[in-house]
Amino acid sequence: MRRKNETSDTMMDYITEALLLLMREHPYEDITIAELTKKAGVDRTTYYRHFHSKESILERYLDRILQEFIDRYHAEGDPGFDTYLLRIFETFYAYRENLLLIDRAGYAWLLLPLITKRFHFESYQRAASVRQQYAVSYIIGGIYNNLLLWFRRGMKETPAEMQAIARTIRPEGALTMLDAGERMPKDL
Repeated sequence: MRRKNETSDTMMDYITEALLLLMREHPYEDITIAELTKKAGVDRTTYYRHFHSKESILERYLDRILQEFIDRYHAEGDPGFDTYLLRIFETFYAYRENLLLIDRAGYAWLLLPLITKRFHFESYQRAASVRQQYAVSYIIGGIYNNLLLWFRRGMKETPAEMQAIARTIRPEGALTMLDAGERMPKDL
């Protein structure tokens, strides 16, 4: 069934869902664009209008998870560092099955540039002191590496357990974006 008269976001969602479904059936590298477009019910033109590679589909998917976390966090006002940590892990846990597929395929690394972008590290660097720049870089690396390890462990720990772990391993005196008085921008 070919889909017509749909919004761009809807078409991209169909393609994303098709890729994730196919990843359950075959190794990622064996999935062809022809197979993907057939499963999504779109033609190749629609695929190439929205994506330049299968990796760009995964990037969009991961970026949407990060945006969901940011939206959820901002909706709560200023809930504090513990809630900040819990919301990160809760949001990712809600997508556990697909995140584990992405990790097994070897593409969880796509998260690092997305986290860096979502936390506006590039623009923050220009306005912050050297110490703050390193602090934010450290935080981004810590979040990213904790997520990767969690994926590799099959996401066995609950979001509350991950929050407790992250809270206890935070180095004494380490700044967070919250401690430094920074807030993640709402207008991403």
